[in-house]
Amino acid sequence: MQQSEQSTWLENVNKLPRTIQQLTLTSLAIIGLVAGLFIGDTNWKPIADGLPDAGPLMTWALQISKLAFTTLGLLIFGRLISITFLNPPANLKAALSQINLLANLWAVIGLVAAVTQMAYVLGLDSAETFSPGIISTYLFDLTSSRGYIISAAIAFLIAVLTFIAKSPNTLFFLVILVAAGITAPLLNSHSASLGDHSMALTSSVVHGIAVSAWVGTLIAVLPEMRKSNLVVLRGFGSLAKWAVIALAISGMAAAYTRLDSINDFWLTGYGQLVLIKVTIFICALALANKVRKLILNNYSISKYLTLEISLLSLAVGFGVALQNTALSRESIFLATAAEEVLGFEFPPTPTVTAYLFGWHPEWVLLTGSILALGLYLTGIRKLRKSQISWPIGRTASFLLGIAVLAWASSSGISKYAMVSFSAHMIQHMILSMIAPIFLVLGAPVTLALRALPTHSDSQLRNTRDWILALIHSSYARYVTHPIAVLIIFTFGLYGLYFTPLFGDLMRSHSGHVFMGIHFLFSGFLFAFMTVGIDPAPRKIPYWAKLMMVLVALGIHTFFALAIMQSTTPVGEIWYAQVQPPWQFNLLKDNYTGGGIAWAVGEIPTLILAILVVVQWARSDTKLAKRTDRAAQRDGDQELKAYNERLAKLSETDSER
Repeated sequence: MQQSEQSTWLENVNKLPRTIQQLTLTSLAIIGLVAGLFIGDTNWKPIADGLPDAGPLMTWALQISKLAFTTLGLLIFGRLISITFLNPPANLKAALSQINLLANLWAVIGLVAAVTQMAYVLGLDSAETFSPGIISTYLFDLTSSRGYIISAAIAFLIAVLTFIAKSPNTLFFLVILVAAGITAPLLNSHSASLGDHSMALTSSVVHGIAVSAWVGTLIAVLPEMRKSNLVVLRGFGSLAKWAVIALAISGMAAAYTRLDSINDFWLTGYGQLVLIKVTIFICALALANKVRKLILNNYSISKYLTLEISLLSLAVGFGVALQNTALSRESIFLATAAEEVLGFEFPPTPTVTAYLFGWHPEWVLLTGSILALGLYLTGIRKLRKSQISWPIGRTASFLLGIAVLAWASSSGISKYAMVSFSAHMIQHMILSMIAPIFLVLGAPVTLALRALPTHSDSQLRNTRDWILALIHSSYARYVTHPIAVLIIFTFGLYGLYFTPLFGDLMRSHSGHVFMGIHFLFSGFLFAFMTVGIDPAPRKIPYWAKLMMVLVALGIHTFFALAIMQSTTPVGEIWYAQVQPPWQFNLLKDNYTGGGIAWAVGEIPTLILAILVVVQWARSDTKLAKRTDRAAQRDGDQELKAYNERLAKLSETDSER
């Protein structure tokens, strides 16, 4: 009887107008938020007189604005994923118009969240918050508020781009922008003093993106799933599978970095909320599996979809509450203020052993390395199944590149790079000059194009189609222009180290990650366009490639000499702030860093020059062989025609 009543209720909810359904789901998210705040004991309570207090209005405004920000972000993310990858709309302009409205709302809510976050941190009530000079003074200085401001700016940019977006490539770019907007506030969700800072922030970002992809896309494709659209179902099923895997792994990592022991799962509010979220997601996953089976067997799925999306709405509310709940893990005791800034103890006096075998992972780059390795090996496995050979040299080169990348981002050198400019320069040179050469010679793009299936739906691009579209896009042609390649390559040298930007980026984990990604990207792009064997957006003659390498060699030499001759250490403010006891002379360390840039950077550049010359010679040899074979087939007709033309020209001159 009870099951029948529940089924009737779900069917009745499903028959409600769309607006009422949306209000119902919003109410469930708010219920999850409020319940989570009370379970986590983070709801507003009066504070003793004399202590700063934002008051109930600003506190609840912060919580509601965070929920609205999260909800709008996942709705935009899901809709863009749907129209870009799963279900292109018949009327793209109308779909983008809806996204434009949501993006503008997202931007406004982001600003509200930034202001209320500032008020909460400073303990200001509504009257004090809007006093003259408060917002202009503190809003952008607080990292927690700054994340929402960056997201608001991204949201406004998305709103503007929806007016001009027409191609799938532009839509793909919008998807990346939304992911960046979702990510920005999450980069301030963990304190360095709690330990495992890189893992905590990386897991938060992956978790946020995975939840947004699963929930947002489900909401976007809900009408098509109710119509039992098998094409959309297969596409969403694949996306949801990987989202759930990412969700599970990142969730475990996040719990590890925020809880002190397994007992905290039931003894603390944070742990209890984690268990509630896990339970809800497991139930939603079971329902998703049920829906898939029912669709394949042509059964009605409406009530199960309604229950699944209702559970996920609750989970979103609990997730927002979880962001505001105090962590049970206690801060690591660090003896000095400098170590507090770093978030870890000073490393011991540097030795070769400490550099080579230390462990200080940067989880963004390490995770990317593991994923790239897995995809590469999967591609080789598919080729072998199809009885297609793949050169062992390419495999060895790529594996070596991944090993070098993983070492540079996760070994002892990664920790020493935070307190020593010379160690930082070793890491920089490896990421930008050594690892990219091996990765490029592994021909990952060629492997992907051979391993991925060529057939796709007439309206939808598959992964192979997206790779080809990226290669042939106008953006790729612009970025791979020799001048653009050199500009990107030199920005990481002159634009970073000879401006205050380097010190600013070193002060935050996200800035440190940005530098690592930039070093790797600029180096990969340079190697790709000079010695790459993959299909490229533009063909560059070998003489131009050699000129690029020689120009880069000169630029790099002048950079290294400028560092060595500098009378002021690069990043002096940062390195003076985190100076370990064994680092006696920052200027001497700066000089050593310049010498490393010269020595370590010149050798790979010379190797690139040699590779270009070798490839040039091989190209000429291949051309000569092709010409010889053609001459043998047609009796050297091309040469005969050329000689006849010369003879006619000679006769004409004689007659004159």
